[in-house]
Amino acid sequence: MNQNKLSFDSENLIVDWISFKFQKLENSTQRKIANYLFKLGFNSYQESGKLAKPIKELILVNSKNKFEVLFVKKGPYWDDTTVHFSGLNGKIFYSLIKQELIHLKLFSSATLGRFDFYYSQNNKRDGKILIREFFENCQRQLKQTNKNISFEKNTRGLILKIENRRSNNYSQIYQVKNSLKFEYEMKGKFLQKYHFLLISNHLE
Repeated sequence: MNQNKLSFDSENLIVDWISFKFQKLENSTQRKIANYLFKLGFNSYQESGKLAKPIKELILVNSKNKFEVLFVKKGPYWDDTTVHFSGLNGKIFYSLIKQELIHLKLFSSATLGRFDFYYSQNNKRDGKILIREFFENCQRQLKQTNKNISFEKNTRGLILKIENRRSNNYSQIYQVKNSLKFEYEMKGKFLQKYHFLLISNHLE
């Protein structure tokens, strides 16, 4: 009997962010990761996470590489380092993982810090009233779940936020030109089990 196998691709879900958190990342290990990713087309940068306007410093860069990875140091009195793959970079990195082209043993001493994906739906119906009705209906139904909900209008248009950025699960729905974008952000303990499975399946 055939069983349907759901995947991000089958559901048109796009990975938008992947980050790994190292409690202590030695310079030699950072160079090893940067060199490895460089060969896969990723330029490497670093910055301080404690500065209001951090300076993006070069680690290993070549104009032929189309993607990038960012090493964020928490500060001078902490050893934490987070390795970010954001936007298209996250999408490409996840694609390489799925193709088993990433040697994930390099990240075995880290934890999966954050994982985002989104779904984009074209707006086939004309009229701002229908879009507003959709948001208002979502807000009304979500309020019954006792979740932290906010509905507002900003420079991008209407936006519905579910929970907040500090929570382990955060979602938002907003307008992007002629489409609606549904984003979901995960972090914290929720991801620890997934990180273990991800690493253990790719150690060989």
